[in-house]
Amino acid sequence: MILQDKDRLMELLTYPEVEESIKRRVAINLKDQKTDPVYKINPSLVADLYSDWIMPLTKEVQVAYLLRKLD
Repeated sequence: MILQDKDRLMELLTYPEVEESIKRRVAINLKDQKTDPVYKINPSLVADLYSDWIMPLTKEVQVAYLLRKLD
């Protein structure tokens, strides 16, 4: 059954356009909140953190939840 397929669920939860938009928004928000002339942390580094860790882990939690709910 498709609903029990972890990889398929992950694929269904993945929207590359939305993820790229979030990544850009995170970087822009950090640049807008800058008070010092020098960044304490590079905004693109935080954007990469979101795309490489936060978004994938969030999807993994969603998949685990769905698999448990459908069990």
